[in-house]
Amino acid sequence: MKIAFDIGGTSMRVAPVLSDGIGKEKKYPTPQDPKEGIAMLVQLALDVAAGERIEAVAGGIRGAVVNGVFLLDKILPQWEGTNLVTGISEALDAPVQIVHDTALIGLGEVHYGAGRGSKICAYITVSTGVGGDRIVDGRIDRSTYNPEIGRQLIDGVELEDLVSGTAVEKKFGIHPKELDSLEERNKLADILAIGLYNTVVHWSPDTIVLGGSMIVGVNPIPLSRVRESFTKLLTMYPEVPVIEMAELGDSGGLYGGRALLS
Repeated sequence: MKIAFDIGGTSMRVAPVLSDGIGKEKKYPTPQDPKEGIAMLVQLALDVAAGERIEAVAGGIRGAVVNGVFLLDKILPQWEGTNLVTGISEALDAPVQIVHDTALIGLGEVHYGAGRGSKICAYITVSTGVGGDRIVDGRIDRSTYNPEIGRQLIDGVELEDLVSGTAVEKKFGIHPKELDSLEERNKLADILAIGLYNTVVHWSPDTIVLGGSMIVGVNPIPLSRVRESFTKLLTMYPEVPVIEMAELGDSGGLYGGRALLS
């Protein structure tokens, strides 16, 4: 039995890896205490394994993990300095792989979702924040630290502070799903297109997969407008990268874990 997991700032998901997909997942609120978090992840893994021996575990977490150790994160500050790989591996007596959550979802989309067939895919999520990773030839691209797509500057302001759900709430005082103004959402699309332009001229992908609640949720940033604005901006290449909407939803990270374990 192999186990896939995804630890977010709000909840963690765990599921068994099957030959044709992933099995029934279990979900639990992510604890602020890292010891409690590891214990819960271990228990969920044992639950979904249903008595079978766990051979390997793979998954992702928000924030950064370097050499198995979780770095500083504003959502899970108490987890800083925790060696997640050692803690989970010792508890389950199985090898563990942990990667950045956005990279994991991108990997899932390339193998089983909207990025199928892509050789170089930029997966970008626009949700509470903005993040992104590059998948090359079906593998997560190497980087010294996590890529920070949302931290790129547009007219001196971070992209995340312009198009994320947090940015919308701050500017309009409403939840993003309540932003029913097409004019305002088109403005967000135009700004996001600039962010994609900047990303493409550095990463040169053949495919961009967009996910996150600001893309696939209620009253989303219009994908057609993003494509239109992006195409007008990117004129130096003979072909413009394809822009697709993510397909795997909340299970993207679990499918990414399956890909890591395959």
